[in-house]
Amino acid sequence: MAKIVNFSKENNADIETNLYDWTGREGMLGNIGTEKMQEVFLNMDIAMKYVHKHGYCIKSFSPFEIQILNNSPRQIKFNTLLEMPADLALAEKLKNEDIFHSACLQIGLYTNSLRYLKEDFLRDNFEEFAKSLPPDDVPYYRGIVLRGAGVYYSEYVMERKKKDLEMLEKEVSEAEGRGSNKQFVKSNGMGFKEESISNDKINDNIYKQINGLRDSAFVNYLIMPTIILLTGIMISILALFFSLF
Repeated sequence: MAKIVNFSKENNADIETNLYDWTGREGMLGNIGTEKMQEVFLNMDIAMKYVHKHGYCIKSFSPFEIQILNNSPRQIKFNTLLEMPADLALAEKLKNEDIFHSACLQIGLYTNSLRYLKEDFLRDNFEEFAKSLPPDDVPYYRGIVLRGAGVYYSEYVMERKKKDLEMLEKEVSEAEGRGSNKQFVKSNGMGFKEESISNDKINDNIYKQINGLRDSAFVNYLIMPTIILLTGIMISILALFFSLF
């Protein structure tokens, strides 16, 4: 039986809002807007990829089981994880299923159809759903839903940004040839780097139960008092030693 890890609310300083409430219920968006939704889905994908990297998959993609901490789209916590099997083929299958279910959740929230969205219905009517999705992301969702692609959303975003920058560089090069302002490069985000969509430090803190950092902290917690105690004993022994002369 697979090991289950539950992430209860451990730190009272963290304000938790489930994804359903944060998005304004069923993708109504309210004051959130499409760009904010894309941001939270990007970081949700990055968190999922982090979980996979540490040998776990997501038990539930219910929007009630996914938390946004401290109202920050970068702090995403999946409530319950399952340890993946040692069989590599089965583990890969579970990863792809997570990617698919995550995409279905996102589409359901964008289109206000989560309560009755069925996988077969989504596949058969994808082009209708696509009309309500962010245009830049439609190729990604089409690949996941219709072709079963096992691609993380964050990887798709990164590749799209690279292509956008390549096109921009070409435009800038042509503009420079016509004597246009070179400052155009700086003002249009040419500084994009791959690491700019990484979120490891935040996820290290959220997912301590699966990344070993909690154990390290516990070991350090035990070691430091021991070192202090031994140091005190050594000082006492040395003081006693020198007092004999």
